[in-house]
Amino acid sequence: MLQEKRTAVLMIVLVSLMSTVLISEVLAQAPQPAPNKGLTAIDAAATANRYLFIFFFRQDDPQTRSMGEVFNSAANALAARADSVVVPITDPSEAGMVTRFRVSQAPMPLVLVLAPNGAVTASFPGTFTREQLLSAFGSPAMERLLGAMQQGKLVVLCLQNGRTRLNAEALNGVRAFKADQRYSAATEVLMLDPNSAVERPLLAKLGMNAPVDEATTILLAPPGSIIGTFKGATDKNQLITTLTSAIANCAAGCQPGGQCCPPAK
Repeated sequence: MLQEKRTAVLMIVLVSLMSTVLISEVLAQAPQPAPNKGLTAIDAAATANRYLFIFFFRQDDPQTRSMGEVFNSAANALAARADSVVVPITDPSEAGMVTRFRVSQAPMPLVLVLAPNGAVTASFPGTFTREQLLSAFGSPAMERLLGAMQQGKLVVLCLQNGRTRLNAEALNGVRAFKADQRYSAATEVLMLDPNSAVERPLLAKLGMNAPVDEATTILLAPPGSIIGTFKGATDKNQLITTLTSAIANCAAGCQPGGQCCPPAK
């Protein structure tokens, strides 16, 4: 009787092992889902601290082929500092890319330029030139600013260096605002040297063309609106009042994690 039980148990084990082997063989032979080359390219570029140029297209037509040649020419010229990838939005394996960048209804072809931190520094729907692509890189501060904005965060940009006056006084209100639990998680504080040559394009976009000799604080809200500029000392209530006023003027916009008024033209 005991021998029969041992035999039965052994048979069960053998059947189980055979089933496992068969299942493994079937899985190995089954067609594997195609890799999402778009998301893979993003991860690879971020790991290598490189930019990524993404060419989205819907169909193979003359417009797509023409812009594809422009894209390839620029990509080859930028190969030393940027990767590139071509993504057909109708390919089911690229659904993750289409969803991530919400491009299902966008004009095609479309080029998005991603900084290593994932921020989109430029977008070119429909038509674009080689020169536009070659100049689509952002400065370090712009990358951080756009990254925060695209995450739906408020940004407090602090323009100061060793030559600007009232640096500590300018940071007092900023630090208190950032420490407030209502705004902390949804606020990014960025420091920017107003004399940085590499940041001049960003400073110009912020309207800071004149020399900055006094610490200046700029409060921005998504998608890129300047809602307050403060020279010298700041305090928490001053920043909160400015933000509250912007919310009132923009109805549902400007809340931390949300969208604000459209950026000024």
